[in-house]
Amino acid sequence: MRTLLFFAFFLMVSCNDKDNKTSTSPGTKPLPDAVSAAKTQDSLLIKWTDFYKKENPDFNAESFELQETVPISFAESSVKILNEKGFNEIYKPFLIFNKSGNQYLDFDSYHWFAAKDGFASFSADQEVALIDLKAKSARQIAFLGPSYQVEEAYWKGDSVAVILGNSSEKIPFKTEFNFNNNTRRYFKYPDTLNFASSYYQSRLKGKGIKTDQF
Repeated sequence: MRTLLFFAFFLMVSCNDKDNKTSTSPGTKPLPDAVSAAKTQDSLLIKWTDFYKKENPDFNAESFELQETVPISFAESSVKILNEKGFNEIYKPFLIFNKSGNQYLDFDSYHWFAAKDGFASFSADQEVALIDLKAKSARQIAFLGPSYQVEEAYWKGDSVAVILGNSSEKIPFKTEFNFNNNTRRYFKYPDTLNFASSYYQSRLKGKGIKTDQF
């Protein structure tokens, strides 16, 4: 009886060891960027919403109203791809990865660059680019003029990305891109907000980039 119990225990331990080794093998470990993306997807939306709630207590992400649903308009993009020649490492902390870490959004590298004095110098326009690391491709999915600014973005899993922004009239907006069915849904907040400084400026400062507002 003792021999049978010992053998059963040995088999159980051996199976557990095998499972542990399988789950931690290099081929199955998720990429660091993917792990980070999974943890921050919801928190970025909360962070953006909470920023404006400080001066606008009634502001919430559920009040946005759908304005239109249209196909995504893809265009060529000139933004540099992560880990390729010409990519500026200063933008790396600002990239927004999907859950698997194989795609990301870049809405910073076209919009600003750090001048010699350390302050960000801005372009009047802003591009939102979708980068596919496996395909090594960069495609423009949105282009905004000076009246609008994308301030934050997050992913819902691997195939749906959401950008959050504000306008010169202080009316927030969000746009949801579904890359599975190639649709873009545009939402607008039904009211104007009160704020002295924008979330985007605060976001840059939080990652070590100086702007004229601070």
